[in-house]
Amino acid sequence: MTLVSSVFATLLATVVAISGAEQRGEPKPRIFPGTTSKHDDVPLVRLTRDILSPTKYDKRVRPVVDHEQSLKINVSMSLYQIVDVNEPAQNIKLNVWMIQKWVDEALDWNPDEYNGINTTILPHDVLWLPDTVVYNSVVMNPDETERYMNIRADSLHHQGRRGSQMSFLYPALYTVTCRLNIRYFPYDQQNCTLTISSWTNSKSALDYYADPHVNLASYITNEEWEVISFKIYRHEYKYACCAEPWVILEASIVIRRKPLYYVINLILPTSIITIVAITGFFTPASTSDDRTEKINLGITTLLAMSILMLMVSDQMPTTSEFVPLIAWFYLAIIIIISIGTFLTSVILSIQGRRQYGKMPPLTIRYLFFHKWIMFVWMRAPPQLQLLWDELDDHPQTAYLRFCEEKDALKKKKKKRIPSENGKEVFAAESESMRAPSGTVTPTTAVPMPVIAEPVPTPPSAPLPGTAARSNWLKVGKAAIRTKSTDGANLPMIDLGSMPPSPSASGHHSARSSIWENAISIVATPSKRPSADGTHSAKRPTAPGGEVNVMKSRRQCSLEWELLATILDRILLVVFIGSVVIVTAGIMCTGYAAQMHYDAVARELISA
Repeated sequence: MTLVSSVFATLLATVVAISGAEQRGEPKPRIFPGTTSKHDDVPLVRLTRDILSPTKYDKRVRPVVDHEQSLKINVSMSLYQIVDVNEPAQNIKLNVWMIQKWVDEALDWNPDEYNGINTTILPHDVLWLPDTVVYNSVVMNPDETERYMNIRADSLHHQGRRGSQMSFLYPALYTVTCRLNIRYFPYDQQNCTLTISSWTNSKSALDYYADPHVNLASYITNEEWEVISFKIYRHEYKYACCAEPWVILEASIVIRRKPLYYVINLILPTSIITIVAITGFFTPASTSDDRTEKINLGITTLLAMSILMLMVSDQMPTTSEFVPLIAWFYLAIIIIISIGTFLTSVILSIQGRRQYGKMPPLTIRYLFFHKWIMFVWMRAPPQLQLLWDELDDHPQTAYLRFCEEKDALKKKKKKRIPSENGKEVFAAESESMRAPSGTVTPTTAVPMPVIAEPVPTPPSAPLPGTAARSNWLKVGKAAIRTKSTDGANLPMIDLGSMPPSPSASGHHSARSSIWENAISIVATPSKRPSADGTHSAKRPTAPGGEVNVMKSRRQCSLEWELLATILDRILLVVFIGSVVIVTAGIMCTGYAAQMHYDAVARELISA
């Protein structure tokens, strides 16, 4: 019992002694014999305890001796990575290393008293920190964007100055708003800015300075974007709320998109698909199934272009100020395919005109079959050339013959024909329009005479009604003979064998010439619908005539097919050239824009 009481009394005395020593600030006594504690004697521990003593340092107060003096803060930055550029949301995400430096005059010590310690590392939560923020940050919570570390303090005692040089280094992941200009997408260049300053202190309290160039030594290259420049600019702005100006740091990063991905995966495949579709459009089709497939191909290609354009539009912001360059490209491609589909239908309708049995116009035949066919590396089929030779209907020969007849018509002479009743009539006479036998054929009918200025009729002339009734009787008889003829062509009427009109008196009058022309028109061979739906003259019963008709129909069919083929080839060259020009134009425009960006950058550097 006595032993227990003595041990208890010893422990109680020891506790009382330790408590008294702590209250007096003396070192703790050794509890157990033979044990030593030198932790309190470590210089760094003593330094930390002394400089952070509540009686000497308060982290809530700006660490300056003169409160009217501005605290200068130097900001520098290192770019580590471009994480993302979000075009639809118009923001950019950067991984940077921030460095802030300032002089803390409240954190002062003499290194000689602490074994020459000039530098120490302190926790950030026990020191004063400037309220530096990024104004245009998308994320407002600093804990989500900045990862604060410890702070390095360097004593300025040996420089004869009070305080310590503070260096605050921490990584940050900033997502800032950036107005993206995608006018020349995918050859665009963007300029994004990080606005950095204090949120509550003006220049009179915190004066910011910055290193102009951002360190890119640790930058990880981005696969899509190339960093052109990254600089920090210092500005002073004055706001209506405050009398003192505010110092704003603007870190401007200029990045340029690498267009290779979009050229290989979007522009070139689109051009190739369009060229393949155009080749299918303007390939000669011989059956109705082929024609239907052409239209289906055009609709399918338009759908594919719409899907590709939708994919591109999802990567770009919604804007109505301008049309991006790649949108112009897809719009031009869609227009080309639409026009190609329409012209394909037109060519198919031209090819279908062969069933009507009517030749193409003579000018069209001459231009396409003689002039333009050589420019598209084509020749007329041998069968068609043989028919041209047999029927003497080569386009060049027919066109020259037509031109000669046209020139002859222009050079025709007007002949004055006096009439018995005193009237003068001018009739055009041309050797090329008169039949050799003197008869009037359907193709060489005499033109309607032009009646000259009327002259008073002599009293001896017969009544006009008598000659009119006589001529109308001739027309009626000729019409009856034409209807009564079955299966044979009406022979040509010889005007010389017609009985003279009672009023003629041995020579033709102007009025009799009119009715003779009417009789010749009635005497034209009757037109009947042919087997192919066109109106043509009755087939001659001679075997040679039947063969010529068959050859003419075959020539008609081959010429329409050749015309459609030539049009296909011409449009194929035109549309493929259009696609190539559009594609090359997009690329040249993009490279010209990049050259313009480089020129502007050189001007800024020189200035």
